[in-house]
Amino acid sequence: MVHSVQFQRMRSCSLFRVIVAGAFILQAPQAVSCSLAKSYFYQVTRLRGTVVGMDNYWPLLGYRSYPRWVRQRVRRKNVNLRLYDYCWPCSLNQRHPAATVRTDEHGRFDFGTLPEGHYTLVIDWQAEHSDQFDLEIKRLPVGTSSVMIDVSPVDPDCTGGHELVSYSR
Repeated sequence: MVHSVQFQRMRSCSLFRVIVAGAFILQAPQAVSCSLAKSYFYQVTRLRGTVVGMDNYWPLLGYRSYPRWVRQRVRRKNVNLRLYDYCWPCSLNQRHPAATVRTDEHGRFDFGTLPEGHYTLVIDWQAEHSDQFDLEIKRLPVGTSSVMIDVSPVDPDCTGGHELVSYSR
């Protein structure tokens, strides 16, 4: 009889631990399961365009990616863009930017004339959505008229934002 009571207590304690552990696992944020390619350089002749994108939080559904055509209709105003000379591996926090601009009320920006070379562009949309792109400014057969940068977060299945689209003249 005594063994039966101890067994019941042990069983209920184990069940309680499993329930608590399961609750913590379900509440944990999703980890990004994909990684973006390092040292992939977007080739452009100039760095002018718009910053677009939106958070992936849906009030009723939780975190899910909005369709691309919806994300890219939302322009981001007052976003800081910092351009650094490219270095890998290094810490950008300890370096001074080569140029800095801020988007206007329509999400537009223009870095003006930049020397040819390799750069890292850091976009400070929100602290949790800070994004960066490696760029190469160079002469191309067809000049770049503008770029569109989607700073929406990347989903765990590698879909969603983090996209730079270059438009030519």
